[in-house]
Formats: sequence, structure tokens, C-alpha cells
Amino acid sequence: MNRWLTGSLRRIVVVAVATIAAFASTVVIATPADAAPPGCSMGAGHYEQAGNFIAAYHYWFCDDGNDIPLSVSIQRYLSPGVYETVASGSGDTTYFCGGTLFNRYRTTGTGDFDILCS
Repeated sequence: MNRWLTGSLRRIVVVAVATIAAFASTVVIATPADAAPPGCSMGAGHYEQAGNFIAAYHYWFCDDGNDIPLSVSIQRYLSPGVYETVASGSGDTTYFCGGTLFNRYRTTGTGDFDILCS
């Protein structure tokens, strides 16, 4: 086989593989958003008692009464962009705190909130 052809073919293959790899690394596979089941709406929230507990919930609440539990967590703020999960569950979860030091928390589907709970 011609030596030039072998080198050229090798370069073409390398360039083609590099092009395909570059393209493949930029492809984003999108998944459809979780649509509400018929007759259901999403509900998420929390309630708390300072120095005692934080309770969080996350459900599809359905008109027929067959509510669907979703994954839920309670996270404590540690530093900018860093949270520690202190409780998690399906549908609802509770974090029992034993002290009254100021902390910032967030739960699934809600924003940050401050409470005396440690």
C-alpha cells in the first residue's frame, strides 16, 4: 500500500474520530419535565418549631385522594453553595434538632429559611 495513502488515511481517521468525540461531548440529552398526573398538582413545603423540629413534605396531591409521595429532603446550609442533608424520605421527612443555635435550612421545593434549630 502507498505510504502516503496510509499516513493520509490515518490522519483522516484521527480527525474524524476527534470530530465525532467533540460533537458527542457537546450533545445534551434532554428529558421531558415531570408532568402532573391527571387530576393531581404538586405540593411541597415545610413547617417547624424552633429548637424542636423541621418537617418537610413533597407530594403529587390528587383529587381522588390517592396522593403520590415524591422524594424530599431537609438540608442545612454550611457555606455558599454547600448544604448538608440532615433528613430525607419519600413524601415527608422530619429533622429533630436538639438545640437553639441559629441555622439556615432548605427543603425540597422551597427556598432557604432561617430558624433556631441545631
